[in-house]
Formats: sequence, structure tokens, C-alpha cells
Amino acid sequence: MPEQIPVYVIALLKVDDMEALRTNYAAPLQEINARHGVEVLIATPRIEAIEGKVKENAIAILRFPSQASLDAWYSDPDYVPLINVRKDATDASISRLLALTPPDTNA
Repeated sequence: MPEQIPVYVIALLKVDDMEALRTNYAAPLQEINARHGVEVLIATPRIEAIEGKVKENAIAILRFPSQASLDAWYSDPDYVPLINVRKDATDASISRLLALTPPDTNA
């Protein structure tokens, strides 16, 4: 069986009401993430520019076991309504990054 290549998602968010986003989006998202094997690598409102200007006030980096896992997560009937919750609460840029090779499991 071929190894699965992980997929990463980076969400850069400009959030107006952080507490509402936590309560109405992030809290219900935990169970959905667990069902799809999503690993939250970081989710924080603490962003400091090293170079340039940061327009966003929150970031999340997620790791999915595979593209199929990402697709299943994004189309999950419990997640679909949360998309509009996030869109209503943020101005966001969400990007998918594909790993070029499977992770080294011998390390």
C-alpha cells in the first residue's frame, strides 16, 4: 500500500470578535477534526511580523493525513454550516500545501 502524503492547511484570519469565533466555530470544530485525523499544529491570535506587515490577527496551521482526509473534512455535514460561521466572523485566506514526499517514519 502506498504511503499517504500529508496535506497542510494554513488559515490567515482577520477576526473582529475572537471570543465569538472560539465559541461558535473553534469549539464545535474539535470533534470534527478528531473524526478526520486533523492535527492542529498551531492556532493562535499571536502573530508578530519578522518582515513586512501582518494584516491578520489569527493563524491556524492544520495537518491532514491525506488529500482524501481534507476533502472528507471540508464536506463533512457537521463542518459545512461552520464555513458560513467562519466567513461571517472573519476575513480569511485559506491555502492548501501539499508535502512533496511522505514523512520520514524512520526518524
